[in-house]
Amino acid sequence: MPEHATLRRRALRRLLFVVRVAVVAGLIALLARLIHPGDLARARALVAQMRWTLALVLLPTLLAMTIDALGWRTILRTLGYRVRWRRMLELRLSVEAIVLAMPGGSVAGEAAKIALLERRAEVPIAVGAASLALTKLQLIASDAIYLLLAGIAVGFTAGGWRIDLPARLAFAGAALTAAVTVALAFLLHRSQSGTWLARAIARLPSAPIRAWMEQRRARFEELDRATRRHFDSSRAARLACFVPFLSEWLIEGAETWLILRCIGTTLGLGQILALDGVGSLLRAMVIFVPAGLGVQDATQLMLMRELHVTDPIATGAAFIFVKRTKEVFWIVIGSLFLAVRRDLWRRKQPKSRTTPEAAP
Repeated sequence: MPEHATLRRRALRRLLFVVRVAVVAGLIALLARLIHPGDLARARALVAQMRWTLALVLLPTLLAMTIDALGWRTILRTLGYRVRWRRMLELRLSVEAIVLAMPGGSVAGEAAKIALLERRAEVPIAVGAASLALTKLQLIASDAIYLLLAGIAVGFTAGGWRIDLPARLAFAGAALTAAVTVALAFLLHRSQSGTWLARAIARLPSAPIRAWMEQRRARFEELDRATRRHFDSSRAARLACFVPFLSEWLIEGAETWLILRCIGTTLGLGQILALDGVGSLLRAMVIFVPAGLGVQDATQLMLMRELHVTDPIATGAAFIFVKRTKEVFWIVIGSLFLAVRRDLWRRKQPKSRTTPEAAP
């Protein structure tokens, strides 16, 4: 039985790899049909005119990671743990290469965050998992508001109310993320998500899995207690957790504005928010494709046309090049950080400054 299960897992991994390669190859082929040599030449000219201002594009990502670390730290405080902000930023930066470069990088990155948080900040695994689940809740909820604002703003771009494709996509994204927010909040607020998952795993027809579950049941119960502490905290404390993540989305929009400005393209506020918000949502949905490669790019080219950008293909190609170059830079920085700071994976000595505190 174990051998058959292993063979099935290997076959499934191979199938997923083939599907992933096929999807990426198909999207890259589509981009190749959309972008002609003349478009590439004009795109190169747009990028060349940026010169030293290209370095400015790196700053919003650093600021977004900084604010993300602040929001994560604030959530941990509602769970009863104080962690130094600098340590949170180190952990956030160290997993950036995993998140951007690997298929399903967001999932692998979350697992790495939990492990690093436990090793370097002495936060129990269950509490770390709860903090990341709550982080996802805040990110999705703030994304719903971000997309709603984008849809409203782009609807009024022409001076009157008009629901065109970018506005429809933004509103659809807002509805989807709002529905996910409600479902996830309901599950976490009931403080039974860990217990429910433990019971579901315990029913599986596999003795080794059931034994594994029994050994870790206490962690699932602790996860429930941790989420309960968050929802029992004051509204002000929970609002303080939410604001950094909404700010993070706004910084993403500011980055899009900066890139477009540097390549000589101006769009209205609503158009910029729709371009960034819809592209980011699709990227998050296709977690099996590294960094949404192809999916996000094709969507942004399509939206450039819908937003009536001058020379949309060349502008879109320049925009995509700058975006992807920025990501490659942070992949390299994150990889070097992991290589140099090997102590990140070592357990911290008992004299750690991370101390549990009473929940607010």
